[in-house]
Amino acid sequence: MKVYLFNDWDENDNHLVKEITEDEILEDYWSYWSDKMIKKFGYGHELITKENCIDDWIVVNWAWEKK
Repeated sequence: MKVYLFNDWDENDNHLVKEITEDEILEDYWSYWSDKMIKKFGYGHELITKENCIDDWIVVNWAWEKK
């Protein structure tokens, strides 16, 4: 399973680099993302995949894969 890193900030505005797994991305983002994609493309569209959900999350959060 892939792990991604992304920038975040704490309550004192200190820079943090956080980790998230693909499963965590899907747990947190799939419902929101898939609802938006269904409204845009229609139920069952070929672009509504877990891989595309993760790819969009990566772009939105400027994340990068942990090596």
